Formats: sequence, structure tokens, C-alpha cells
Amino acid sequence: MVDPIYRKTEAGQDEIRSRARKLDHKLRALLLLVNGERREQALLAQVAGMGLGAEAMATLLDQGLVEAVAEPAQAADPAAQQPAHTAQAAADTNLFSVYAMRHAPAAAAAAPPHPVADAHDPAEVQAYQRLYHFYTDVIGQHLGLRGYMLQVKVEKAADLPALMALRESLHAALLKARGEITARAIIAQLDQVRDGSGA
Repeated sequence: MVDPIYRKTEAGQDEIRSRARKLDHKLRALLLLVNGERREQALLAQVAGMGLGAEAMATLLDQGLVEAVAEPAQAADPAAQQPAHTAQAAADTNLFSVYAMRHAPAAAAAAPPHPVADAHDPAEVQAYQRLYHFYTDVIGQHLGLRGYMLQVKVEKAADLPALMALRESLHAALLKARGEITARAIIAQLDQVRDGSGA
């Protein structure tokens, strides 16, 4: 794969929670941005200002903290044929519909770090997964490194109430970074995702 999508491994998720390997703060920032949805070049573009390049991703790979996601063949999908800059421009000009249209990723391909171990209600588990992916996607696309601490909190949230408790923090961060209209729209979408109507 020329520009693969990466996700955190179990070891990578554990590193976010435990800091056992005492990663350099720059590598840790890159690890936090890996969410199973963004391609390598997009991730590296976000940390380029910190002086990180392809070797940083190679280090995370070598340490077993990230892995490439197997992608299904999508040759018939015209969106897959778009140049990357065109797709990014479309995403930037249409901030909200991407969340409404995005279908939930396959559980095997992008499971969140916590399986909500104490919850036996499948609806609650699904709600947790939807919210986890929503938070990581919004933080990656709209906050980048400014959302570093919020992403840490998302990674540590072990259940649905813990994720929902981050709603106001996300709203405040979006308000500061993107303005009131965007913040309000994304939070409204978050509420729909939580309730299952926007998934």
C-alpha cells in the first residue's frame, strides 16, 4: 500500500493508557492521531511542524504500536479515484455531511480500545463504538494536535457515560478552533450518533 490507513494495535492502545514505553512526546502525539481512518500522509502532514516524517511512523510500526488496515477493493467507487487534494477540499467545504453519510466501520477492522466490558446490552456497546469513532474522527479532522489532550481522554474513556462526559469538552474545543456555527452543528451530530439516528 502506497498510502496505508493505520490503526492502533492493542499495544498501542495500552501505551496511550499506561505510558509504559515512555515514548518521546512527538511520537506519542503521532500515535494519538492514528485512528483507523486516516491515511499515513494525512497523519504525517499534521505532525510535520514537529519535525516528524515517515521514519516516525516506521518507528511506531517497528514497536508494534500501529498496524496497517486491510482495505477492501473499491475500484468501482468513483470517490476512491479522486485525487487526495480534491477529496480533502470537499471535506473542508462540507464539514457535517461526512458524519451523516459515513457508515460504521466493520468491527473487526476498527474496534475501539475498550469493549465496554461491564456492559452486556448490545445497544450500549454499539453506542459506545459509534461515539468513540465519532470523537476520534472529529478530533483528527477539526482539532488535530490541538485536540491532543481530548484524544487522550477519549482513549481512556472505558464506558458510554465516560464518553458522553466529554461532550462539553469537545464543544469548547470546537468553539475555540472552528467557531460557534461549526461547533453547534458537530455537537448536534454527536447527539444524533449517540441516539443512533446519525450512525
